[in-house]
Amino acid sequence: MPAAKGFSRMRSRMDAIPGLMRDMWAAPMPSLPEALHQHGVVATGVGSSEAAARYFVFLLQQAGLKAAFWPQSVFYGALPAFTGPPPCLAVFSQGLSPNAEMVLARRNSFADTLLFTASTADGQRQAGRENRARLLERLSNEGATLYVHPMENEYEILPRFVGPLCSMFAVALVVTGLAPEVFPSPRQIPETLDSVSLPDENPEAWTRELQAGPNFFFTNPTSQYAQNLSCKVLETLFQRPPQLLDALTYAHGPFQLDCLRPGANWMFLTDDPHEQKLTQTLAPLFERGGAFRQISSPLPVPFAIFYYEAFLNKLLLHSLETLDVDLVDWPGKGLDGEGYGIREPDFRSV
Repeated sequence: MPAAKGFSRMRSRMDAIPGLMRDMWAAPMPSLPEALHQHGVVATGVGSSEAAARYFVFLLQQAGLKAAFWPQSVFYGALPAFTGPPPCLAVFSQGLSPNAEMVLARRNSFADTLLFTASTADGQRQAGRENRARLLERLSNEGATLYVHPMENEYEILPRFVGPLCSMFAVALVVTGLAPEVFPSPRQIPETLDSVSLPDENPEAWTRELQAGPNFFFTNPTSQYAQNLSCKVLETLFQRPPQLLDALTYAHGPFQLDCLRPGANWMFLTDDPHEQKLTQTLAPLFERGGAFRQISSPLPVPFAIFYYEAFLNKLLLHSLETLDVDLVDWPGKGLDGEGYGIREPDFRSV
């Protein structure tokens, strides 16, 4: 059976991620605007960008700042009322999608604007997207803070691997310096990703379970911002995405379902001894419900997500070496305009 169409491009992009992160580490990043420290932030993103937006919120909360995530549909009609001064608006969109334009049209309702993106005015203009180029220029002229990360043109295949992870790395670089007593240094992340490999024993069993659809359980807070793990399974294997669940959720419904129809459950944890003990305690329960596997990150929270992403990338590559799916002309390509192409909020409700 042939490899997936688009496989070689997917592999080259995955291989490039640690080097691109090193470049980001070496380059200066803008600092957070003062208004964010004073008034907090509302962050939003959709698809793989949702994970980065939620990661931003989680890290800011850990640093003692006010932060909340709003789904993008909230920005279409009347905005929720603020109980105090308006917060900042943080928008995550690798390609500055039409839905992100819709959100940015509401920026005057907020104290300041931050945009995490791979898009540049020159790049968008060269791609024939003059409206996006002008929007980026307007944002810059207005004093918005732009965090630009790799890579701008990652759209020849459906799943994106560079942009989502580099967006999260940009978040780590920007936020962790605010509270060094809370966060470890993110400098170790690229080096760790270089050493991620397939499971030592029977990788085919892992890939069979991945193709059949496991659920992902967590013994740490990563489930709050692990949406991209689920997205990449959906967009590479074209199957229902795994649920992202706290480990203690298993006894509250999923186990009973597995007793009827046994499934596969993967536990994502770290080297933290409390997580290891919790996993050991729960293992007999999970094993009664079906196949049970563990993915333990050497990176601590909140950086474990980068290891999980890289590990899953390796498994997806192994799966797609012999899987006949089309990542270039994917199902539904070009037919999503009613949802994807919304550029304007409904100002009748504003």
